[in-house]
Amino acid sequence: MVSFGRKRGQDRRTGPDPDEDPVVRQYRFLLREASPDAVEVAHSEALPRLTDDQRRAVLRAVQVGLVAGQRLGPDDTAQLAHLVVLGERRSPHAFLSTCDPSALQALAQAVIHSEACFGLFGRYAGWDGADPEPEDDSAWADAGFNPDSGRWNPARKGPKDYGSGTYGGAGAGGDGGGGGG
Repeated sequence: MVSFGRKRGQDRRTGPDPDEDPVVRQYRFLLREASPDAVEVAHSEALPRLTDDQRRAVLRAVQVGLVAGQRLGPDDTAQLAHLVVLGERRSPHAFLSTCDPSALQALAQAVIHSEACFGLFGRYAGWDGADPEPEDDSAWADAGFNPDSGRWNPARKGPKDYGSGTYGGAGAGGDGGGGGG
C-alpha cells in the first residue's frame, strides 16, 4: 500500500522539528488534537479570507496530496475545508507536505486566528508534536466487496427460487386459491 502521509525517513515518534514555523506547528496541533468539527468550521471561516491564488494552492494540495476534490473549484470552501481536515486525519502530512509553503502559512494563520479555534489550544503546551499513524484502510481497499459471500460466490448452489412458498411467492401462505372461507 502506498503511504502518502509521511515523508521518507520521517519517524512519528520524534519530537518537534526545531525548524518548523510556530504558526504551522500550532495549525498541525489543531489538525491532530482538536475536534474535527471545530477545525472544519475554522477552515470554513478561514478559506474565504485567503486570496484566490492561495485558495488555488490549497486546492492543488488537496488534489495532489489527498487525491480528492478533483471537481472542486477554489471557491468551494466548505467542501475544501472538509477534505483538508478529513484527509489530514486519515493520512497525516498528506496535505501539509504538498501545500505551497506560503499558502500553508496563510491558511495556518487564518485558521488559528478564526473564532472557531477559540479555546482549542488547552493541551498545546504538553503536545510532543508527533503525528499519529495513518489510518489503516486496507480493509476498504476492495470497497467492502467479499467475493466469497452473497450471490457472486461461484461455489454457491444454484439461484434461489423466489416463486416458491418459501420466499412469499405465489404459494406463500394460505391455500393459494385466493378465497377463504
